[in-house]
This record gives sequence, structure tokens and C-alpha cells, in this order.
Amino acid sequence: MHKLFGGGKAKAPSATNLQIQKTKQIESLRKVSAIEILRDVEYRVVFRVGASNFTLVIGLSAQFPQEKPVVSINPPVTHPWVDPNTQWVTGCPSLNNFSMHSDLGQAIQTIIDDPPPAGAPPSYSVGPPPGYPPPLYANQGMESYPAGPPPIPPRNPPSGAVSTQDGLGSETSTPDFTMPDIMKAFPQLKEKKLFELQELIENDDQLLEMVQGLPELKSFAERREALSEKCVSLAQSNLSQKPKIEELKNDIVEKMAVLDGLRQSFEANCEQHLALSEQFRPSNIQTNLKVAILQAEEESENIVEQFLSRKMDVEDFTQQFLQKRKLCHMRKAKEEKLSHIIMSQGDRY
Repeated sequence: MHKLFGGGKAKAPSATNLQIQKTKQIESLRKVSAIEILRDVEYRVVFRVGASNFTLVIGLSAQFPQEKPVVSINPPVTHPWVDPNTQWVTGCPSLNNFSMHSDLGQAIQTIIDDPPPAGAPPSYSVGPPPGYPPPLYANQGMESYPAGPPPIPPRNPPSGAVSTQDGLGSETSTPDFTMPDIMKAFPQLKEKKLFELQELIENDDQLLEMVQGLPELKSFAERREALSEKCVSLAQSNLSQKPKIEELKNDIVEKMAVLDGLRQSFEANCEQHLALSEQFRPSNIQTNLKVAILQAEEESENIVEQFLSRKMDVEDFTQQFLQKRKLCHMRKAKEEKLSHIIMSQGDRY
């Protein structure tokens, strides 16, 4: 018999001893108020950090405690202990050095309370507190685990920020509405078995009654109602201003029409001003005076020719000739004066 069953090899621990050790390890999870999701396979620990809830998902294989437990955390955050791809807690010394004679409850407590210091304060985003979804393992195996575990912040940090003493310093703003601690809000869940929790999940009325009894939810509903009334009041106030706004709008339209008329009048006056400025420019006036002087001289010469040809008597000749010569000399005087002004003013004209 000794040779038949390979007596030369070391015997593995009996199933009874393995089950005893497994039971002791699972019993140690009571220290952290673990919730049984799937007997001997999956347990969850919910803990609160500031205004946020976190859930540690503890997966036990069929060979536990000979094999190490697999721990993940929800909601997803970033932490040196957490693998960024698989989102499992892989950097905790207590888990890495776990053996059959280790204390699983103490290892989980280490994850909650004593994360290692990080080189730089990592930031993490916290989603809504997890509920109680179906078990992770469809066949009670260890093939898959949830992705996206968060960093493990220290418990009870200062209000408004995560403590930088443990390398997780990252200021977080406290939202106006904070989700309650599930274990404190529903302490009766700790005593319920898996089938009772399943019945509770399937009973929508009982779930709704439990949730509606939360003081935080009542406060949230009151605040929502107050905000709704404020929005309605603001909308009514805006609508009451509509006639005044329409009146002001009409006034603006009328004033814009007046402005357009004044602009057109101004542009017409500007064009007229430019035309008159060009017309009465000193150099143009001087040119016109020179033309007028030549015209007066020509007319006076015509009068002389008419007199010499006996087409005009002496009295008419004297009157018309003196008038034309006087006009010619006046224009010459004006032209000389204007020429002197133009020369003294330079390029202005």
C-alpha cells in the first residue's frame, strides 16, 4: 500500500485540515465586518473615507488558504498598490506574503488602514458607492475579477482633503449631497444570509421602503423641491420682464432708425462740404478771377471797337467802357491779393 500510493512523496494536507484553516481565515473577516456574497468564494468589506464609500471584493479559490486571496476595490481609483491593468490589489505586503497561517482579517485591515507612502500625491476620482451586484464568479471559479479598483486611502482623513501622511494627498471637494455609510444606514444587512439578501434584491417595494427611510434622501428630496420652486419663481420673474424687454426693444429699433437717418444726412452734408471746399479753394478762385479779368478786358475792347466803328455814341461808350475797366481793375486787385495770400500760406491751398 505504501508503494502503491507513492509513499515516497510528501503528503498534502488533508481536506479536513484545509477546511478548518479556511474556516478560521473566513472567521477572521468578522474583524472588518465582511459581507458574505458567495459562501467560501466571495466576501465584501465596505468602508467609508470622508464622504465616499469603498468596497473591497475578496475572492477565495478552492485551494484557499494554500493559495493567496485575490482582492480588488471599487469604485476605480489609482494607487501604487493597485495593478493598473487588472485593477487588483497586488502591492500589499500582507497579501503578497500571505500563507496558511496568516490572518486574512488583519491583511484586509492593513489595506484599509495602512497604505504605503507614494512618491507623489496621486489623484483619484470617487464614483457613487457600490451596491450589491451579483456574484463575481459565474462558475465559482477564479477566472475573472472586476476591473478598475481604486487607490486605498487611509480611513477618516481630515475633512475636505485626503491625508498626505500616507502618500495619498489629494484635495477633494465635499459634495453638497453625500451618500450615507451603507453599513451604518442598514445595519440589519450584516445579519442577513445570502438567500435573504437575494430575496431583498428581488423585492422592489421593500428596497424602496428602506431607501426612502434614509434621512439623507429625505433631505435631498426637500432640497430638490426647494430648488424646483426657486426655478419656477425665477422663470415667472423672467416672463414678467418680457413686456418691459419688448418695450425697450422697440425703443432701440426706433432710435436705430433715427440714427440711420442722421447718418445719411451727415454723409450728405460731408459730401456737400467737400464739394464746396473744392469749389471755393483759393487756387480755384484765383483761376476763376484770371478768367474773369480776361473776359472783362475782352468786353472792354469790344466796346472800343464798336465806338470806333460808330456803332455807339460817346455817352454810351463812356458809361460802358468805364464800367468794364473798373470791373477789370477790381478783379485784378482781388487776384493779386489772393495770390499774395496763397504764396504766404504755402501748401495749405
